[in-house]
Amino acid sequence: MSLPGSQRVAGTDGSDFHHRERIAEHYRVSIETKPRLRILIYLHFVLALLVLFQLVTYHVPLIKTVKTPRPHLWQYIWIMTILPSICGLLSMNKNHLFLMKLFFRGTVTLGLGTIMTTIILNLSDLFTFKKLKSNHHLDEVEPQTFLGFPLLILWYIFLIIMVQIHAFSLYMANILLHSWQQYKSTKQN
Repeated sequence: MSLPGSQRVAGTDGSDFHHRERIAEHYRVSIETKPRLRILIYLHFVLALLVLFQLVTYHVPLIKTVKTPRPHLWQYIWIMTILPSICGLLSMNKNHLFLMKLFFRGTVTLGLGTIMTTIILNLSDLFTFKKLKSNHHLDEVEPQTFLGFPLLILWYIFLIIMVQIHAFSLYMANILLHSWQQYKSTKQN
């Protein structure tokens, strides 16, 4: 950079920039990926707050303004993904490999594993709901609803959104892990 009013060095026309230093690739990748992962983790926090709100309103007898459906076991397991997400946020400040690995493994086991298991185990209920709806026998069964919407459909919408958030965050975490590990190995040599 030059100061305003300064002159260019004699003998150069500005095309001699090829010898200058460039930003290392792992720094560039890290800088581009961190904000994306932060957004995904914050989206996860927003959806975790919804589940936490449901758990609290169901278990606290003072809050009974909205008829809250009974929580499922998978919600109690899935809500623990808040801890790996906090590790993921903390790891990005100083490229902390151990915390990012905790985020990755916690998201795979508690987050994605729980959600995929829930989707697979409740798939028969979804097909039964579809069959009853197409045969117009849904009024006889009276499905569980929340604010007028079928609860099963709302849960599947939530689960599909969470699969996408977890999958993208795992992809971004994997990119950061490879970038940071490459930096650590070149730094040690």
